[in-house]
Formats: sequence, C-alpha cells, structure tokens
Amino acid sequence: MFAWIPNALTISRCVFAALVLFAAFKASGIEPLLADAGVTGLERQRYATFQQLWHQFGLLAFISGMLTDFLDGWAARAFKAESRFGVWLDPIADKLLVGAALIALALALKTWLIYIPAALILARDVFMTWLRTRPEAAGIVAPSRLAKWKTAAEMMAITGLMLPLALWPIPEAPSGGDGLHWSALVTGALVLGLWVAAALSLLTGAQYVKAIKGSQR
Repeated sequence: MFAWIPNALTISRCVFAALVLFAAFKASGIEPLLADAGVTGLERQRYATFQQLWHQFGLLAFISGMLTDFLDGWAARAFKAESRFGVWLDPIADKLLVGAALIALALALKTWLIYIPAALILARDVFMTWLRTRPEAAGIVAPSRLAKWKTAAEMMAITGLMLPLALWPIPEAPSGGDGLHWSALVTGALVLGLWVAAALSLLTGAQYVKAIKGSQR
C-alpha cells in the first residue's frame, strides 16, 4: 500500500534540485540591476531584498531535498519497499541535488575557491553515474563508508555557504580594529570543507575504479 512512497521521495529530490537551480538563476539575474549606476538607492534595496528571497527559496529547496535523502531510505526499510528503480535513481538524485547547489554557489560567490572544488565534484559525479551503467561495475560500485563521509562534508559545506546568502547577502564589515572578522573565519572553514569534500570525491572515485579493475583480473 505504501510501496510508492520511497520512490516518490526520491523523485521529489530531483524536483528540489531543479528548484535550487531555478532560484540560483533568478538571484543571479538580479545582479546586473544591483550594479546599474542608474538605479536609485530605494530600488537597489528592493532588488537586494528580492535577491535574498530567491537565495532563501534555494536554501529551503536544498534542505528539503536533503530531508528526502534521509526519508526515502527510512521509508524503503519501514515499508519493505526497496526496488531496483529506487536503487538506481537514489544516487542520481543525490548528485543532481548536490550539483544544483554547487552551481548555485558558483553563480552567487563568483570565486575560483568555489569553481575548482565544484568542478571536481561535478566531474567525479558525472563519471560515477556513467560508471554505474557499465556491466563490469555491477555489484561493485556501492556507497562506501568514505563516500558517506564525503557526502556529509558536501552537505555541511554547501548548507553553511548558502545560509549567509539567505540571511545576510552582504556581510558586515568588521566593527573596528585589525584582524580577521569571525564571519571570514567561518566562511574559510566552510570553503575548506568543500575542498575536503572534493578531495574525498576523487579518492572514492579512484577506489571504485581500482575495485573494478581488481575484479577483472
């Protein structure tokens, strides 16, 4: 009776990924208006508010997608409704959600500190999706403990970097004195977490390739 719920949750994660990407492009489209010298202060404030609302929408969509990642696995076990379709779609939905969020961050923050780890993670995820279609990978390419740590690092770093865009689109300057502001330290730690996730992505990808080559000997 409830066997459809796990797959419905997994499909909804794909929808949330599309919503994250939609919100990112809408927020990015407001940037030229904020940079327009002819825009008055009141208009600029209104545009900044709309941009922040789109960032909030994207963050809520991403968090909702993360919740479905937990709920679909729980529902599959609770209702004994595991299916081949769900096993195939679940990792793809995860990669779509993470990929959409990484593109959103790249559009918003516009720095190579985001571009490089995002590109590495996206490239690895595309490769792993292709690898899972290979017959020699059947039964070998399964989530490892290290891959789960990688996913956790991705989710924490992405959520942490999206949060200030939704709450404080323009970071406040230090109130006085020299030294690093606390927000810069937190942002630096989150960016470092994203680089760690990229490194773990490459490492787990290499492990899967090694396992497949070992099975063919």
